[in-house]
Amino acid sequence: MRTNVTSRRGLPLLPEGLPRPLRGLKRLVVGMDFSLQSEFALARALRLPLAQGASVSVLHVSPPLDGHNGPDGTVAGERCLRRSVASACRRLRQRPDVDVREELRVGDVSNVAAELAKDQGTEMLVVGRPPPKYPVVPLPDTSTVLRLVREVDASVLVVAPHPGRVYHRPLVAVSFSRESRRALELTMRLCPASTPIEVLHVMDTREEEAVLRRQDAPLEQWLRLRQERENTAREALWRFLAPYRETGRELGIRVRTGDPEEGILAEALERDSDLLTLGMSSARPSSPLTEGVLGHSRCDVLISRHVAARVSQHPFRQRRA
Repeated sequence: MRTNVTSRRGLPLLPEGLPRPLRGLKRLVVGMDFSLQSEFALARALRLPLAQGASVSVLHVSPPLDGHNGPDGTVAGERCLRRSVASACRRLRQRPDVDVREELRVGDVSNVAAELAKDQGTEMLVVGRPPPKYPVVPLPDTSTVLRLVREVDASVLVVAPHPGRVYHRPLVAVSFSRESRRALELTMRLCPASTPIEVLHVMDTREEEAVLRRQDAPLEQWLRLRQERENTAREALWRFLAPYRETGRELGIRVRTGDPEEGILAEALERDSDLLTLGMSSARPSSPLTEGVLGHSRCDVLISRHVAARVSQHPFRQRRA
């Protein structure tokens, strides 16, 4: 293939239709447990770009003993949920086309959220989490946030700090995969068109550095290795972003070497990012990288989930069965 011919693999995955700045979210679900973190999640969800006729479902999942029969005289979840929905409607009074719904369910949080997302065709689930404490410890496997990321077949936005404004310092970590493209395009939908987006790729050089360490290699070899890997990654990242630069979007190129999790977190901390986006496919479970970033990030984390298409059986095979 000639160098001046663009491969179809490099084309954006956004469907034809409205211009990029006008592509808002159509189906949104917000997890609500009436804590301060869930209130932050609802406030962030209402600041996201919503499409014409969008629906926002405020979901509260309670155990069977919720309400007047609950311990210590707990307030009925239905009453609190109605207040949250009424508050959301007041904030969206300039958008009468947006439908805000109450979703009061009983059962396990992750299972109920996964079923609701599947039934409604949810594009994004927005949940809150407390900011990380120091010293930072990994999230346990029983963490609600991790279970939602693993089981909900939709993108998940995990909100940590108070949403004071729209996202204006986003950072997208890419690996040149299809999921990375969808993560970048989803971030472009969430941020204003004038907002520059930093795109980061971390070259995993841990094995090569371990070999140099065992050989007691001089410093020049270490520097040469990192420089070669950074140059290769920078060229690949430039080709990866070429289709999006043609749209006029301002995209910054950031390259690091070493451990991917440490590089992503360090870049987000140095740039004081307010949104960190990672791509993940529903065909594979969440990776240690995704879970590590979720547990240690100070800013909001968006896990862009690519829903795998269902493979239908051949009609001839169905008839024979």
